[in-house]
Amino acid sequence: MKIIYELYGEYYRYAINSNILEVPDQIRYREIAYGYKNKVDNRNLSFKSEEEYKRWVLKNTPFHLYKSLAYMRYPSNSGAKNKEIFRRELAFDIDVHKTESCEHGDDWICKHCLNLAKKQAQYLIDEFLFPDFGLEEEDIKIVFSGNRGYHIYLKPRDENVREIIEKYGKEERRVILNYILGKNLSLNNINSAWRRRIIKELRKYKISIKGLKNERNWNKVLNKREDREKIINIIEKVKKFLEIDEKVMEDDIRLLRVINSLHGYTGFIVKDLTYKELKKFNPLKDAIFKNFENKSFKIEIKEEIDKIKINNKTYSSKSKKVSGTALLFLYGHGVKFNLIS
Repeated sequence: MKIIYELYGEYYRYAINSNILEVPDQIRYREIAYGYKNKVDNRNLSFKSEEEYKRWVLKNTPFHLYKSLAYMRYPSNSGAKNKEIFRRELAFDIDVHKTESCEHGDDWICKHCLNLAKKQAQYLIDEFLFPDFGLEEEDIKIVFSGNRGYHIYLKPRDENVREIIEKYGKEERRVILNYILGKNLSLNNINSAWRRRIIKELRKYKISIKGLKNERNWNKVLNKREDREKIINIIEKVKKFLEIDEKVMEDDIRLLRVINSLHGYTGFIVKDLTYKELKKFNPLKDAIFKNFENKSFKIEIKEEIDKIKINNKTYSSKSKKVSGTALLFLYGHGVKFNLIS
């Protein structure tokens, strides 16, 4: 544990001295939470200033560090009603499960599930946020979650628009979610945006779109087609492509990881990205703290583990030396090992 604390401590000293660790806007109105073995061991913390917050981080060296999306009159109180929420950031949390191409257990990661997470983030932005919501690159914030997902914040530059959406309640946020997840999609009345998405997928399967492109009532057309069932299955596939944690958008007191903190299960950076950076982003190389890669630890891994490739180095049960990043990854995933001095 001492080595793990030292590594996290080294990173947070760097992040604070370099001024990259996120200080949540209006921090006195934000709830802070943290964890070590668990994601959240304690919440309902609040700080009066940026300096107090940073001092706390340096002293306590959290493995998991969270901030509330909501702005609260009394962030240190327990329970949503007692906190008196008066505003709330809007963010999507894409949280991908392992894919058919993955050869590891459910809690492990590899290039395949990480690539799918990135594709989903790009899809959410390119298919919904830009064309349907009218947002541009400067109106969103993209953050790699540190594990197998992305956080996409809605941050319109127009302050009037931002004030409106950040005062949305659960019902309004649920409307946004339902639209993106196609939960209320009716074949009797499909709008042009959803027609565009579905038609794009139909073309991949070389299915005729005759009569569908400009027709709102698809039932009228599909009832006359022999491939109706196949088209219905493709529509369902399009609706289910995005793996979004709905509670992050809906829950009033939901927490999200502090940007440029470390993820306590992987040791990877919760890294903010531009839209252009997202396209080339490889978490297994680009979300690691370079100083950790300059460290080497002799180790005896005492159980069978799936292979993990970090910074072009592959680690397995037979590995005798690991980098600082790999050590944090193994520790965060509860792998039994001995450090050899």
